Amino acid sequence: MASSAALPLARVGTAPLLAALVLISSALHVGAGWLRATPVYFSDEYMYAELGRSLAEGGLPLIRGVLAPFPALVYPLLTSPAWLLSDVELAYRVIQVFGAVAMSLACLPVFFLARRLGLGRGLSLGVAALAVAVPDMVYAGWLLAETVAYPLVLAAVAAGSLALTTPTRRAQLLFVALAALATGTRAQFAVLFIVYPLAVVMLGLLERRFRAVAREQALSLGVLGCALAVGVALGPSRLLGMYGHVFESDISPGTLVERVSANWLVLAYASAWILLPGAILGFALALARPRTRLERAFGVFAVPLVLALVLEASIFATPEHVQQRYAFYALPLLALSFGLYASRGWPLRLAHAALAAGLLCVSALAPLSGYTPGDGKTHSALLLAFGRLEALVGDSAGAALLAAGLAGALLITAIAASARPRLGTPVVLILAFAVSALTAAGATSFDLRNSELIRTAQLPPDRSWVDRAVDGRVTLLRTPGGVRTEALEQLFWNRSVDRVALLPGAPELDAFHADRAVVGGDGTIGIAGRAADEPLLVETRQAWVELRGARRVAETPGYALWQPAGRPRLSLLLAGRYADGWLAPVGEAMVWPERDGEAVRGRLRLELAAPDAVREMTFTFRSAGRRPVDAVVPGGATRVVTLTVCSAAPWRARFAADQAGFVGSRLVSGRAAAPVFTADSAACAPAKRPRLETRL
Repeated sequence: MASSAALPLARVGTAPLLAALVLISSALHVGAGWLRATPVYFSDEYMYAELGRSLAEGGLPLIRGVLAPFPALVYPLLTSPAWLLSDVELAYRVIQVFGAVAMSLACLPVFFLARRLGLGRGLSLGVAALAVAVPDMVYAGWLLAETVAYPLVLAAVAAGSLALTTPTRRAQLLFVALAALATGTRAQFAVLFIVYPLAVVMLGLLERRFRAVAREQALSLGVLGCALAVGVALGPSRLLGMYGHVFESDISPGTLVERVSANWLVLAYASAWILLPGAILGFALALARPRTRLERAFGVFAVPLVLALVLEASIFATPEHVQQRYAFYALPLLALSFGLYASRGWPLRLAHAALAAGLLCVSALAPLSGYTPGDGKTHSALLLAFGRLEALVGDSAGAALLAAGLAGALLITAIAASARPRLGTPVVLILAFAVSALTAAGATSFDLRNSELIRTAQLPPDRSWVDRAVDGRVTLLRTPGGVRTEALEQLFWNRSVDRVALLPGAPELDAFHADRAVVGGDGTIGIAGRAADEPLLVETRQAWVELRGARRVAETPGYALWQPAGRPRLSLLLAGRYADGWLAPVGEAMVWPERDGEAVRGRLRLELAAPDAVREMTFTFRSAGRRPVDAVVPGGATRVVTLTVCSAAPWRARFAADQAGFVGSRLVSGRAAAPVFTADSAACAPAKRPRLETRL
């Protein structure tokens, strides 16, 4: 007899349960998203925001005023209405709501396919719940196309499996439409146009009726073939735009095996391990001994898709890092395959135990700690959660041991569960859901802490401070040593900053358009063939900058906003001086005259300090036509060096310190107060020489 607690659940219809699942998932991820202080996954989140803004305002996919070579526009089109709101914060939060709801809808195609595959209602609901508990649901609060691509790809798998089984015109066109939408959301899903014909071939061979299957799929194969022909005719670089370089990847077989192994390992952890032995056998049985034709169709479609996703994650993007972001779409397919195995009553128990034992050895011999240092965890929700575990444990090796121990316990439980299938199936699903949800919570916790730290370090309390300080278009002027993430934060939160210009020596910001700034003899800043006359947002994180013909109207640590008062011109630049006063081990000072063709004469005063940890530190300054000037500063003391500036053209001097060390992640030497230049026509008299002054 069913328990009294189970009876109310049994009376609840399927639709209310699915609706509740979507609503609960959406609410949780909206709440987590709204706690996120700022976007941090750059340049992707900035790119999607900028595309959405331009589509909303002008109907064209522009980034910083230039047509973007970006092929996947479904997500920015869907989110563009939110950018009609004038407040960046409000638009950001509205898009987070959309993303949470859209990504939570992934449970619907999973449940639909599970039921069509013959899984019971309870098992189907469990698999659907797993689809919205995967660690990568952390992306629901990010401005990423994953929020839309995730349900679309799963819907395409369901439609493709049905089209292979029931090859009606409607079913085939539905798959083609969903595959096209998925590709238009994430370009990586152009692989669907290859996987489906491969599935047709596999189905025909397994059923020993290849010609009949090919005739049944003539419509879909024809459409997909035309699409591929158009792609080949246009060429990958033109069709994929900014992703056209992916086919230039050149990696050795050994490196590829290593990367594939790393992505498989992280995917195994993300699937909670406990499902994997049954999922592998489920795929094998679906291909070799299917109970229905739909089972085999699902197998021939899902298996090559999973393999293709892992291969993409290993070759494209930044392949030196684990790319779970590319492959996590496979997780619900593994859960469905486990459902196929469990619904059979857990057959092949010896094979199941052998697989679990093999996976246990893998989890013990391949620790996660090797993949998390530096930026290694950036593209993997599972590794974000592991990073949070490392912070809690305080030791990378200890965290790896805990993770491996949990994996081992789960695999042992999977072996035990096979002894009593009726009890084992719900136990495995509950444990998989709990571990996945806990991992998702860990990834979310890491992300929230990271976003708060970045906001505190890189943004003022008023994140849209530039928009409120000036009217009209603002140009971001990048200086040597500028911080990429910080610059993208300013661009995201300030819609008026819609152009980027790079001073000589400044690093590139991202893959999108940036002008090269040309500095004239009088410091005039030439951008795109004309002298800059608009407000300038100047990076000062690793450079001290002073302008003529402009007034500083606002500043934050790392940035100064200058309003033109005539024509803005560079007056003084000290590259290598951080906003908090620390000096890089090497750098350069430049001084420009007031008018082009004039000599620059005067004195540059620098107040230098050496850290307490050194006995003394020597700073050497070199300028053309002058002897080097050495400033020896005792540890913990301060000295002043006054450099004679005498040049018929813009003057420059390079400096270098004889010692360096780390402060946080920065390699620094000593400290310097803000430099002061004093014009003095007598500075170039023969009697004048560089001198040192000791500050008492």
